[in-house]
Amino acid sequence: MSKIQILFFTGIGFLIASCAQKQVALVGLSNEGQSFVKVIHPDGGSCDPVRLDFQNHETQVLQLNKINFDGAAVCEATLPKNVVRVTQDSNSIVIPQEPKKIVILGDTGCRLKFQDGRGVIQNCDSETDWPFQRIMRSVEKEKPDLVVHLGDYHYRETCKGDAKCKKFEGALGYGFKPWALDFLNPSLEVLKTTPYIFVRGNHEDCHRAHEGFLKMLAPLSGDRCVDIQDTAYTSFGNFLIVNFDDSNLDDSPLDQDSVGFKTIQDKYKKMVETIATRPESTVWLFIHRPFWGLSPRAGNQAPKSNMKQAAASAENSLDLVNVNLQRIFKELPLPNKVKMIFSGHIHAVQVAVGDHPPQMVIGESGTSLDFFNDQNLKAVPSGYRVFPSDYGYVLMSKDDFGKWTANIKSIHGQTDFTCQVSEPGVPCLAYK
Repeated sequence: MSKIQILFFTGIGFLIASCAQKQVALVGLSNEGQSFVKVIHPDGGSCDPVRLDFQNHETQVLQLNKINFDGAAVCEATLPKNVVRVTQDSNSIVIPQEPKKIVILGDTGCRLKFQDGRGVIQNCDSETDWPFQRIMRSVEKEKPDLVVHLGDYHYRETCKGDAKCKKFEGALGYGFKPWALDFLNPSLEVLKTTPYIFVRGNHEDCHRAHEGFLKMLAPLSGDRCVDIQDTAYTSFGNFLIVNFDDSNLDDSPLDQDSVGFKTIQDKYKKMVETIATRPESTVWLFIHRPFWGLSPRAGNQAPKSNMKQAAASAENSLDLVNVNLQRIFKELPLPNKVKMIFSGHIHAVQVAVGDHPPQMVIGESGTSLDFFNDQNLKAVPSGYRVFPSDYGYVLMSKDDFGKWTANIKSIHGQTDFTCQVSEPGVPCLAYK
């Protein structure tokens, strides 16, 4: 299964070796003093400088340092304060002072995890079964101020023992090529123009695709993997985005005296204390694993083409996740100025309301869906809403009066549901 950093990448042509490779600059925003620019050269190469524009209209040329990732060169540098634009070649990325259009998506990679006759082989060559490329074309048309990815970029892990696996040879595992195919290539045009916030998913933990995440999608803090990264706080005036890393937290109940539980509990407590002392009055929290989520026990990872089969075999029951986060929250609720929580991990769109900030789960942006049929939808408890199993993303839009609306969109960019998230209870209606 399955914000705050913004990036810009450079030059990604990975599928056809004979094509000239172009570089793309990417910028990432994180804590103050940890924002960064990265330029990725798929075939290696030298690091050219980028141009920075500042709030006071001054400009500066910034030199980049090179690190290596599986044959690719990643050129990187920390950004000075008050940068409003990063330019590399013809790519120009504006860092918003007050974002009013934010695209949120998650769980995007093509799921390949098959061995000994068991697992999932998602059809990565089909934009019907793996529609991430189509989704990104729709996102490009939105012209958002910011994109937030809720984690799980990389899914091309293993494929053995089936004839379908042959075409994926050489593009599996945790190296650069599967990263390029799973995330960088489909996202290229949006990455070249739009700042991102990258949340770490469990597929990017220390046992899986952490190296690519740390070197390409994280601040310049070194490549040593830690189970829980430091929380990031990105401020846009009176609006604060908090990126909390819960990627390593198990969905199963943990002993409350265990090291794992106490570690995440301490990180959470520090986050709550930090939010309480910050001056911003509106806070959105972004995490990968949801506080409150519903997952069907069977049919979880069926490609869309196999949904009927998945529905026929699915048990009519749901699992509640994540009891560990719920325990921690019950002992220490979030401050009142936390107005929304966004998470991925479950491959669907859901809303949870109650005696906590409203939470949206957005994990239906490419990988095989968690299938909810008519029977298990009847088991959805009060306070939860599960939307129809389909691929897409969410566009958050702020009006002139400061109110936010969530538009749940299809792969084609059509609005299926609208949610007035500025109102208590987050009412969501089908779009007419």
